[in-house]
Parts: sequence; structure tokens; C-alpha cells
Amino acid sequence: GEDPLPLRRAKITAEAAVKKAERATAAAGKARTQAEEDAVKASESRAAAEARKQEAEAAVEEARAKVAEAEAYLEEVKAKPGQAQGALWYMSRELTEKKKYMPTAKGGIAR
Repeated sequence: GEDPLPLRRAKITAEAAVKKAERATAAAGKARTQAEEDAVKASESRAAAEARKQEAEAAVEEARAKVAEAEAYLEEVKAKPGQAQGALWYMSRELTEKKKYMPTAKGGIAR
């Protein structure tokens, strides 16, 4: 008869290819599951970051309002007679210096 070796070799090669394909499919399934989980985590992180950004913007607005309030109070005190002019000058100088190092978008002034 015919030599069974090439037939056996072809059968073994085909089985190996099937196993390799099954392993690749399993790995792809795991990778897909992992990618889906990562996408969910990323969207959650994005939502949390957006919430923190809103909080930070609210804090900046609040701080800006407090600075405006402090400046108004300083001007009010300056207007009254009999104040310690040196201390008032120093306070306004401190305010000006702090503003120099703030971004102009956040209420700072040009140096």
C-alpha cells in the first residue's frame, strides 16, 4: 500500500493548526474582555476628572470673589481717616505681588 506517513503528518499538522487557532481565539476573547473593562474604567475616570474640574473651577470663582471682597474692604478702610497708612500700603503691595504671579485669565495682572 501507500505510505501512511504523509497522511499522518498532514493530520497532525491540521490538529496543531486547529489547537493554535483555538488558543488565538481564546487570547483574543480575553483581550477583548480586558479592553472593554479598560474602556469602562476610562469613561469612569473621565467622569470623575470632569467632576473634579468643575469643583476646581468653582473654587477658583470662590477665591476670586474673596479677593475682590478683600480688595473692596481694603479700599473701604483706606478711605477712613486715621489709619496706619504704612500697613495699608504694605497690604496692597502684597496683593499686587500675588497677582503678578497669577495667570491673567485667573485675575492676575501683567508684570
